Amino acid sequence: MTRSEPFVGRAGAAADLRGWLAAADGGTGALVLVGGPAGIGKTRLVETVTGPAAVWGRCVDNPGAPPLWPWRRVLRALPAVGAEIDQALADLDDAADLVAARFRFVATAADALVAAAEPAGLVVVLEDVHWADEASLRLLGHLAGEIRRSRLAVVATYRDTGPYPDAVGDLLGRPGTESLRLEPLTEPDVRAYLAEAGRSGVDAVDALRRSGGNPLYLKAVARSSATGGGEAELRHLVRTTVAGLEAGTRELLAIASVLGEEVDAHVVAEVAAQPADDVVAALDRAVRAGVLRPAVAGSRRFAHAVVRDGIYADLDQGVREELHARAAAALEHRAEPGVVAGHWLRSAATPDALARAADWAEAAAQDATRSLAFTEAARFLDLALGCRRRAGTRDGLAALLVDLATAEYRAGRFARSLGHAREAVELTSDPALVAAAALVVRDTSAPDLLPAMAELTASALAATGPAADPAVRAKLLSQSAAVTADYGRATEAVATADEALALAERSGDQEALLDAVRARMKIRPFELPLTERLRLGALAVALGGTGRPLVALWGHKWRVDAAFEVGTVAVVDTEVSAIAALAATTRLPLVRWHELRLRASVAAYRGAFAEARTHNRLALELAEAELAEDRSAIGMSFAFAQQLAEVVGDPAELPDGYDELLAIAPPLPITVVSRPLCALIAGRLDEARAGYDALRPRLRDPDFIGQAPGIGPHLLPLLEAFEDVETAEWLASRFAGASPVGSGGAGTFCSDCSSSWAGRLAALLGRHAEAVAHFEEAIAWDTRLGARPYVVHNRVRLAGALAAAGEPARAETPARQAADEARRLGMPGWLRQATALLDRVRTEADPLTGREREIVALVAGALSNRQIAHRLVLSERTVESHVRSVLAKLGLANRTEVAAWAHRRGLTVSTGAPPRAGGSATRNPR
Repeated sequence: MTRSEPFVGRAGAAADLRGWLAAADGGTGALVLVGGPAGIGKTRLVETVTGPAAVWGRCVDNPGAPPLWPWRRVLRALPAVGAEIDQALADLDDAADLVAARFRFVATAADALVAAAEPAGLVVVLEDVHWADEASLRLLGHLAGEIRRSRLAVVATYRDTGPYPDAVGDLLGRPGTESLRLEPLTEPDVRAYLAEAGRSGVDAVDALRRSGGNPLYLKAVARSSATGGGEAELRHLVRTTVAGLEAGTRELLAIASVLGEEVDAHVVAEVAAQPADDVVAALDRAVRAGVLRPAVAGSRRFAHAVVRDGIYADLDQGVREELHARAAAALEHRAEPGVVAGHWLRSAATPDALARAADWAEAAAQDATRSLAFTEAARFLDLALGCRRRAGTRDGLAALLVDLATAEYRAGRFARSLGHAREAVELTSDPALVAAAALVVRDTSAPDLLPAMAELTASALAATGPAADPAVRAKLLSQSAAVTADYGRATEAVATADEALALAERSGDQEALLDAVRARMKIRPFELPLTERLRLGALAVALGGTGRPLVALWGHKWRVDAAFEVGTVAVVDTEVSAIAALAATTRLPLVRWHELRLRASVAAYRGAFAEARTHNRLALELAEAELAEDRSAIGMSFAFAQQLAEVVGDPAELPDGYDELLAIAPPLPITVVSRPLCALIAGRLDEARAGYDALRPRLRDPDFIGQAPGIGPHLLPLLEAFEDVETAEWLASRFAGASPVGSGGAGTFCSDCSSSWAGRLAALLGRHAEAVAHFEEAIAWDTRLGARPYVVHNRVRLAGALAAAGEPARAETPARQAADEARRLGMPGWLRQATALLDRVRTEADPLTGREREIVALVAGALSNRQIAHRLVLSERTVESHVRSVLAKLGLANRTEVAAWAHRRGLTVSTGAPPRAGGSATRNPR
């Protein structure tokens, strides 16, 4: 590693080393042994800390190198001791008694090094002392005993993954020796390295896995991942790593590379057909060489994924395929099915191997499904499908395609699921399989999926025929009715849903019954009695517990809707928690999405707008990541934001791109209404008016107004904005006599209660007394249910209705309360409305000036004009003028009516001293 490479993850080690060098400079020398595997960064650390003043010597892996080779280089680099050392080296080369000569050299060299360090300190670096000869290690040992009393620091690097000489181990225990071991880099270190190296695009987790945190391998991995240019470097590093091992060990490592990064000695022995003890001994040699490292008992692992990858890549294709086949056979009774399938898949592509790969992949899919890992199940089934096709097999493909479609649907891949279901129908004439394929994709209203769903359902109904199993036919008819309703043809769907319900009841099949009920509730949600909906919800929850989580989801949602309808808030919270638990246990993206949608709706309903926005954002992110093939799931978050904008009175809530989304959305009733409503909220009145005029002709169509419960509430702001009295009259007649509803629409956006809808229509029709009664009832509903934003709305509307009914005094209190609550909740539009209305009703309720109020209070006290003039120090003519003004402003006929008005307003005057001129009467608390 060069100095230009990033230096990360070694701050602690560098600080320790600097501390020991500083101590040596101060007179307390040390021998510092820096250990670690090859490439871990020992040299880079020492270079960085010691700087250019250090004197370096390097041991070499060469049996022909002369004794004391590293020390010869160090000592010759010190001019002050050069002559003395040269003589000692000459004596060493010519000595008859080599042992004695080496001892003298060690003593002389040690003394010379200590002396050389005395004036200004000295740092000596010895690299790779695991290759040092015995004499060099003896000199190190001698120095270790003397170095503490000197200004000498010796830093020696060594590999601690191989069989280093015993003398290195001895050095570690000497009193003058310090030890420093470098560990692999961590994930944050790798991220820092990649950033500094300009490789931020490289996946840090993968780079860490492949390199094992070894900087040398990390450098090559980063280059290879970013540009592909490091592959040759990686290959070279790997070959260098394993080159010193004997041929038998290399062959076992080849088998191990085929098995993966984890190395089980007994599996390797079985694949190699060798005794386990021999294999264990060979793998231990690979551990000592740093190629493997110990793992759990009986197992090893490659020290670096790069090493494993490199060994694997060097295998000839035929060898690799044969080893995979042998590995698959060895693992069939001891490994996970997916692992076995992978080995069969990478063996020679014979029909038998492909068939075995497919069998094991299907078994792996079953395991994944039991673990609720639906994405993995789909991956394994797709692998099995590919294997059977490559093997030329057609038998069982249709059933496999239905299984794959089911797994993909559970994983939220609706479009791919539908595509595989259609492919299954094309490959089979079996009515049961055709029906199963048609019933895979459900619970989605995505417009781009509806045509294929309708086609599949029609094919299945034709294939099964009228004489089919009543339960199967009921399920198909329910699916057909739901799809037809999603197309906006609710009237047509009713007949199909009725037939489905009758068949389901006749069959006695509970799943078929729930499917039929769900279709009916989609088309006409309030037709079934509440008690029956609650019963069916409980049945769906219980049935879903047997392995149909979406059925359980429908049951919980029916109970949430029913609870909102009648106003049992505790049940709402209980059912939302149950859906959250269902999402956690099933890990189905669709269930989690419904949970987030419900949480967003309930939070907004209660005025917790920040929480609602968070849940809506999470639902959108989940839809984009896991349910992207159902665009309606994404659209729901936009629709929620539109309704939030209306509820808080702030067009800034409208998300960017919503107009474009509405423009391309299919002409379903809810989207047709949403287009002008969005323009109205955004303040584009001309566009909103044009859009509303275009949809008005459709309002009397029962398929339009009755298709979804949210259509009516969506229409109300448009009716109010454009004063459409005719449509208001028609809607009021439709609502008349209906049972009250506390709220509806949970999952998109919880609506206000039906009393508020009726009140708004009455106010638009000029029926102010009726509107007042409805709004007071709505406030009671919303207060009991904790719908704080709707309490604000209905107090503003109540104040407006009271003012319109000629009771501005009564309007002041709800207007003031609405303003206060809107300010607390953060509802800027409604705060402006409430404040403006409050100012208006206050003016209308009490238009008098301060002087006129004083005179009114005295009139109420039965004082004559003359008495009032005397008390206020005014002329009698002035008092008469004020009285006439009061009568005109209040629309009253005489002083008696003035007195009554004053008493109603709580205006009185004390009987003591007369008030000062310009003073004011006191208002008693009401």
